[in-house]
Amino acid sequence: MNKVASITILVPVYNEALVLPELFKRLEIISNEATLKINILFVDDGSTDDTPIIIDKIIKGKENYSAIFLSRNFGHPMALSAGLAHIKDSADAVFIIDGDLQDPPELIWQFLDKMNEGYDVVYGIRKNRKEGFVKKICYKLYYRLLRRFSNIKIPLDAGDFALLHKRVVNELNNLPEESRFLRGLRSWIGFRQVGLEYERDIRK
Repeated sequence: MNKVASITILVPVYNEALVLPELFKRLEIISNEATLKINILFVDDGSTDDTPIIIDKIIKGKENYSAIFLSRNFGHPMALSAGLAHIKDSADAVFIIDGDLQDPPELIWQFLDKMNEGYDVVYGIRKNRKEGFVKKICYKLYYRLLRRFSNIKIPLDAGDFALLHKRVVNELNNLPEESRFLRGLRSWIGFRQVGLEYERDIRK
């Protein structure tokens, strides 16, 4: 298996004007220290604050930044689908992170190490959430009920935070579903997959 030589970081955002400066700063550090090609794609999901204006300023004059601006708020799954469809074969892998920085973008190198070992999907497993007790219990119950009633093995406590090889991205793009549950589809299509535990930060 060839080593990954290029990654597109896919960042769906909705009303994240306050966090975008820090997000951009951390993405810039990743981009500058990379020994491979890094592109960053924002998908604005119909934000009603200054998010589109800030993104437009961030990407202006930067070749490795681009953005998609959806006409309204379609929801997180559709924003991800739009981003994956746009990327297609333009990168060896796609690193999906949320714009609120709960999932640390700096973990990209640990995810990449696993992919270079031969995995097609490397997904994050939230071993600890810095959230309220009730919310944490609800999340735990949700994932366990989902697994109990699903006919496929969906990893526990794993969200959309993941590094996907382009083979996986192509298969996801070819699926006919319109209302998409990405982490479920990701499990369903197969391929060699592995989880990495991490501490999930508080929402910035």
